[in-house]
Amino acid sequence: MVYYSELDRKPYNIMKNTIKRIIKDFHSTSFPKFHNRILNVPLDLDKIITIIGPRRAGKTLYLFQLMMQLTEMGITKKQLLYINFEDERLELDGQYDLIIESYIELYPDIQLNTCYLFFDEIQELNKWEKYVRRLFDTVTKNIFISGSNARLLSREISTALRGRTLSFELLPLSFTEYLQFHQIDTSDTWSTRNTSIIQHAFEDYVTWGGFPELVHMDKQYKLKTLQEYFNVMIYRDLIERYEIKSVHMLKYILKRLISTFTKEYSVNKIFNELKSKGESVSKTSLYELMEQIMSVYMVAVVEKYDQSVVKREMSNRKIYLYDTGLTSVTRLSEDRGKILENIVFVHLLRINARVFFIKNSWECDFIALQHHSHETMAIQVTQQLNHMNMKRELKGLETAKKQLSDCKPLLLFHEKEESLNLPDVYTYQPIWLWLLNMHQN
Repeated sequence: MVYYSELDRKPYNIMKNTIKRIIKDFHSTSFPKFHNRILNVPLDLDKIITIIGPRRAGKTLYLFQLMMQLTEMGITKKQLLYINFEDERLELDGQYDLIIESYIELYPDIQLNTCYLFFDEIQELNKWEKYVRRLFDTVTKNIFISGSNARLLSREISTALRGRTLSFELLPLSFTEYLQFHQIDTSDTWSTRNTSIIQHAFEDYVTWGGFPELVHMDKQYKLKTLQEYFNVMIYRDLIERYEIKSVHMLKYILKRLISTFTKEYSVNKIFNELKSKGESVSKTSLYELMEQIMSVYMVAVVEKYDQSVVKREMSNRKIYLYDTGLTSVTRLSEDRGKILENIVFVHLLRINARVFFIKNSWECDFIALQHHSHETMAIQVTQQLNHMNMKRELKGLETAKKQLSDCKPLLLFHEKEESLNLPDVYTYQPIWLWLLNMHQN
């Protein structure tokens, strides 16, 4: 039992009352409206379930989706404790036990081991992992947390939670989810009318990406909203969180990375460019800065495929965005082929594939190793498949087949020349159709 002086008790009680109000407000209001997401998370695994992903990808509403599922199973709403740690009213100053104490005072007869704790944006809580681990060990095994920082997946966090956690990644909408948000039939890919509707929706999806908030937003506000997302990633998730002093250097590196999305990048090249501009930065600092950029779900990297781990680590990597809507903000590329390739990459992440690329004399865009089916796919992506580029695209798949004889070659396109005579040893699909057929696990 912790004892407080009379001087300390007033702010202590004020914060308790604030927490009680937050809890009661949640219990006395209906769940917000949401569209179900295609992500299967177990509710009875006796693990700390971690939902991670980019800002504005829908993690909060997904927590509500899980809570709704629990109430449909007979769990009462008062058994659900939901706290969003971005709530500005919460000034816990290390007194994290106030949360459970306030909950018990509201519901003295509650059996805590039957309750479900939902902690949103948990990274806002200093040393959150120790607190959550203690709750898991002493209060309840039913804990669900969300966060925007990819470091929630790092080895350090896994070590701190000591095997108690299982992480699930929620990314911006898949194309299937995008259609469902628009109430478009995703099962009818044959009728002329519905296929036309799907393809029209795909054009918007390519242009604006999959952030849920933008789906029903007027087009005149979409660009401004994406700009706000971009600014939050830079200033709050990067500059404030990591206390970055060289803001101009950060912006330069971001510009360089985003401008080369779907292409290889070289840290040495960026280092030499900065040096030529008179910037004083060590390679160690540059690597650290790039790791921080990766951690906030702005860009992802893909390694060159090689059975040798050392060679993979030493090779250049390719850059991709977690959502192609950011290309509208930066206006650094109007290349639809690159955007389509990026869309395919993100979907491979959704189906939990390990993704690589091959580049020897010819390049294969993706080698995707699927854990659930133990299948390996070699994938080429092109905006338009025609007589002029067919040889190049097929050579990329042949290169992959030589290196991985058991891989399934797949050529994805947005448009195809009607008279094209393609060899039947490979599979060919429109990108939109492949996205609908490749369901998330």
